Amino acid sequence: MGLLRSFQEIPYIQGLLTSPVISILSFFVLSCVLTRVITEVRSRVAINQVDAASKTPNRIPYWVPFVGSAVSFARDIEGTLSRDRDTSGDGIISYRIGLSKYYVINMPSLVQQIFAQKSATLNKQKILEWFMNAAFADKHATRDEHHAFHANHQGLNLMLKEDFINEATSKTAKAQEINAACLVTSAPWSTPDAEGKPLKQWEEAAKVNFNSDGTFDANFYGLVVNYMGQVVIDMLWGKGLIKNNPNLQYDLWDFDEGVHHLVAPLVQNFTAAGRKAVGCRNRLTVAMEEWHNAVAAMQRGEDPGPRYNGQLDDISDIMQQRVKVWVDNNASPTLQKTNDVSVIWGVNVNSNKNVFWMLLHIYSNSAILSDIREEIAPYVKVSPSGERGPQGFPKLEIDVDGLTKNCPLIKSAFYETMRMNMSGLGVRQVIKPVTLKESAADAAMFGKKRPQSYTIPAGTTLVLSNGTMQMDQRIFAEPEKFIPERFIEEGPNGNPRVTMKNLHTFGGGLYKCKGRYFAEKEVLIFAASLLVMWDLGPTVGEEIVIPKMGLAGASRGPVEDIRVRLTRRYN
Repeated sequence: MGLLRSFQEIPYIQGLLTSPVISILSFFVLSCVLTRVITEVRSRVAINQVDAASKTPNRIPYWVPFVGSAVSFARDIEGTLSRDRDTSGDGIISYRIGLSKYYVINMPSLVQQIFAQKSATLNKQKILEWFMNAAFADKHATRDEHHAFHANHQGLNLMLKEDFINEATSKTAKAQEINAACLVTSAPWSTPDAEGKPLKQWEEAAKVNFNSDGTFDANFYGLVVNYMGQVVIDMLWGKGLIKNNPNLQYDLWDFDEGVHHLVAPLVQNFTAAGRKAVGCRNRLTVAMEEWHNAVAAMQRGEDPGPRYNGQLDDISDIMQQRVKVWVDNNASPTLQKTNDVSVIWGVNVNSNKNVFWMLLHIYSNSAILSDIREEIAPYVKVSPSGERGPQGFPKLEIDVDGLTKNCPLIKSAFYETMRMNMSGLGVRQVIKPVTLKESAADAAMFGKKRPQSYTIPAGTTLVLSNGTMQMDQRIFAEPEKFIPERFIEEGPNGNPRVTMKNLHTFGGGLYKCKGRYFAEKEVLIFAASLLVMWDLGPTVGEEIVIPKMGLAGASRGPVEDIRVRLTRRYN
C-alpha cells in the first residue's frame, strides 16, 4: 500500500488522475507509440522475408492509429512512395489510410499483370464514380444512371477507330498548316489598318509583348496550352463553343490548377484554388449544357437558339454522336453536363501540357533541336509554292504519315516528356483476391535474391505508382535528364523504332486511354509545326531554364510560367 500511495503522489500521476485533458493526451501519445512499435515490428518481419517464394507485402509503419499514413501522403505523396519503395526493396508495398488498405505497385512486370486482369477481379468503376462526384459534382449521376453513362462512354470508343483518327489528325494538320505561324500574330500597331486589332485569346492569356525588332515575348505555358486548346476545341466541338464562351479556356485551366483540391471536400472550401476551381467548374457545366441543348435541338430539326444558330455545322462526328447517345438514353442534365466537362478537360489537359514541356526541352538543347529539325524537314515544311494563309503568313505542308512513321527522335522526345511530366496514379479496386509475381529481371533489378509473389486480398485497393516508377533510376537510367534516345531501339529490319518499354502513361488493358492514338499524332503535329515555324529563346540570360513542375493533375504544369522570346522563322 505504501508503494501504491507513493506512486499516486507523483505530480504527473496526480495530474493524470485528476485532469481529463492530461489523461486524453497521455492516452493518445501512448497509443501512437504503441502503434509505431507494432507496425515497425510487422514491417521488419515482412522486409526480412527475403528467401520466401511468397511474401506478405510490407505494410509501411505509421504513428497515428486509424489515420495511418494519411499525413505522409498529404505532405508529399511522391516523396513518401519513393522513400518507402527504396526502404522495402519490393515490387509492392502496403499502406493503411483510415480504414482502407492500399497496395502500391513499383515494378513494371507487376503492372503488366494488372493490365491483364478482367474487371471481375480488378475494377475502377467505384473509383470513377467517386472521382466524378468529387471533381465534377455529378451528384452521383454516374453511379445512378449506369446505363446512360456506359452507353456514352462506349461512344468514346469511336476515338479508337481508324476513321476518327484519320479525320481528327487530318483536320488538326490542316489547321496547323495555316495556324502555326499565328502562334503569335502581328502587333496591333504594325500597319495603319491594323490599329486596335484585338489580340487572340491565347495571346492575351500569354501576356504577349510585341518588340520593335519583330520578336515577341510571352508566357510560354499560357501561350501553348491556350493555343492548342483553341485548335482542338474548335475541331471537336465546333468554333461556336468558344465563340459563345470566350472565357471557357480561362475557366478550364483554372479548374485544372485546383482540381486536386476538389477531391478533398474539407479542403476545397478553405483554399483559394479550391474555391476558384468550384466557380470555374460551375461556369463550364453551364457552357456544356447550353452547347448540348443547342446541338440536340438541331438534331431534332428544331431551332438551336440565337447563340448557336448557324454555328453548328463544323462539329465532329464523335461529338455529334455523344449528344445523340445522351438523348437516346434519357440522360439527366447533370449526367450530361458533368461528363461533358470531364471530356473537354481530359482532351486538353495532357496533350497541351506535354507539348509545352516537350518544346521547352527540345529548344533548350541545341543538338536535339538541330537533329529533330533535320529529321522532320521532309515531312513538315513551308509550302514550296509560297502559299500563304488568311493572316498573310507562310503556310506549311504537313505529311502526317511520314511524320509519325519516319521520325523516331521527335516521337521518342514525346515519350520522354510523358515520362518526366505525367505522374498520375492508376487505381483499381480488388474485387477478388489476386496473386502477382515479380519477373526474374525485375527482381534482379531491385537487388533481390529471387522473384517473389504477393497475394492481394479482396476489398483493398491497388495503386499503380506511375510517377515514381518513371523516375526510378533502376528502371530509367539518369531519370532527371531528358534523354529521348532511351526509347529508340533497332527494329527487325535494322531501322530504328520507338517503343514505350516500361512507360505506362496511356494505361493498359480494359482501361487504356481511348484517345491515345489521336493524342500521339496530335502532339507530333503541334510540336513539329511549331519547331519548323518558330525560334525560341530566353528573355533574360543565355539559356532557357526549365521551370519547376507543380503537383496538380496527372500532367503537371509549371509552378511559375516561363517568359520566352519568340521569332518567326519565315515571314
